[in-house]
Amino acid sequence: MLPNNLQQTAAALAARDQFAATGLPGAKSEPWIYTRLQDVVVNPAQSAQASTSSEAGLVLHFDNGLLVSDDVTAPAGMVIRPFTDADMADFAAYLPDDHLLGTLSVGHVTSAIMIEVEAGAQISDLLTLRFTANVADQSAHPLVFIKQGAGSQCRIVEHHESHAALSAPLIVMDIGAEAVLDHAKMQADTDSTKHLSLTVMAVAEKADINSFTTAIGGQLARHETHMHLNGEHADVALSSIYMARGTQHQDMTTRMLHHVPNCTSSQLIRGVLDDTAKGVFQGKVVVARDAQKTDGQQMSRALLLSRQAEADAKPELEIYADDVVCSHGATVGELDETHLFYLKSRGIEADEARMMLIEAFLLDTLETVRLEELRTSLTTAIQRWMTGV
Repeated sequence: MLPNNLQQTAAALAARDQFAATGLPGAKSEPWIYTRLQDVVVNPAQSAQASTSSEAGLVLHFDNGLLVSDDVTAPAGMVIRPFTDADMADFAAYLPDDHLLGTLSVGHVTSAIMIEVEAGAQISDLLTLRFTANVADQSAHPLVFIKQGAGSQCRIVEHHESHAALSAPLIVMDIGAEAVLDHAKMQADTDSTKHLSLTVMAVAEKADINSFTTAIGGQLARHETHMHLNGEHADVALSSIYMARGTQHQDMTTRMLHHVPNCTSSQLIRGVLDDTAKGVFQGKVVVARDAQKTDGQQMSRALLLSRQAEADAKPELEIYADDVVCSHGATVGELDETHLFYLKSRGIEADEARMMLIEAFLLDTLETVRLEELRTSLTTAIQRWMTGV
C-alpha cells in the first residue's frame, strides 16, 4: 500500500487529470518527433514480490514499482523514509510543467521514497537503487526524491532490470551548495519493456556533479535528464553511452539549463547501433540572459555497425548572454575499414578487431566516470553486450 494514499494527493490527482487530458504525444509533437510512443501500457502494479536480495551494502529494491526492501539501515547522516503528502507537492514542483513523463508517473505513482543527506555528511556507502519487475502487462511508476545537504558527499547507482510492460521511474535530486555527487545509471531492461524515465537535478552553488548513464536494454527507451544550474560556480558533467541491436530504440534527451553566471557543464554522448536499431540524441543547452561566463560543452557521436541502423541527433544552443563559451556537435559514422584491415593484418580475428575498435570509440566517455568501481562495472556490462552474453 502507498503511504497516506499518495495517489489521492492533490499533486497526483492533478497529474493524472493532465495525463488523461493530453494523452500520449502525437506524430507532430516536437519533443517526441524521433521517438513515437504507441502501445504504451499504463496499468500501475498493485503488488510485488518480497525482496530476496542478498546484495551487500545499501540497496533500495523496487519490484513492480513498489519498494520491497524492508531491512535497510541508513548510515549516519542519511534518512530514508516514505513520502508525506507535503513531500508529494514539493516533488511535483521540481518537475517541468505539463511534461508527459511527469504527469504519467506522478499521476500513477506506485511508491515514493525520500532520501535525505544531512549537510556536511560524507556518505562512503554506495547507495544502490534497484528496479525490477516481473508482470508483463503492468507498469511501474516509482518516485525517488533525494535532498543532499550543503557540503555533503554521496554516491548513487541505479540498476534497471525490468520485465514489466512499462518502467517509468521519476527521480528528483536537490543538490546543496558545495555538495559532491557521483551518480551512475545502468538500464538493462528486457527487450519487451518500454522504459520512460525522467531525472531532474537542481544544483546549488559550487556543487560538483558527475552523472553517467549506460543504456543497453529495453524495446524502446527514453532517458530524459534536466539539469538546473541554480548557483554560481556549479560544475556538472553529464555523459552517456547507448547501445542497441535488433529493433531496439534508445533515446537520450537532455536539458542543461544555466540560470546563473560562472557555471560549467559538459555532455559527452556515444551511441553504438547494429541491425535495424535506432538511436536518438536531443540535447539543449540554455543560457539565461544573466548567466555570463558560462562554459557549456556538448558532443554526440554515433557508430553504425549496420547500414540499416539509424542515428538521429538534434544538438541545440539557446543563448541569451553575450559572454559565454559554448559549443555543440554531432557526428555519425561507421567503423573505419582501414583500422579493421590493419588489426586483421596483425593476426587479430575480425570479431575481436571490431570489439577493440568499439571499445576505443567508447573509451573517452567511460573515462569521465570518476569512481573506479563504477567504471569497472559499466565496462563489464558493455563488454557483455558486445559479446552477446
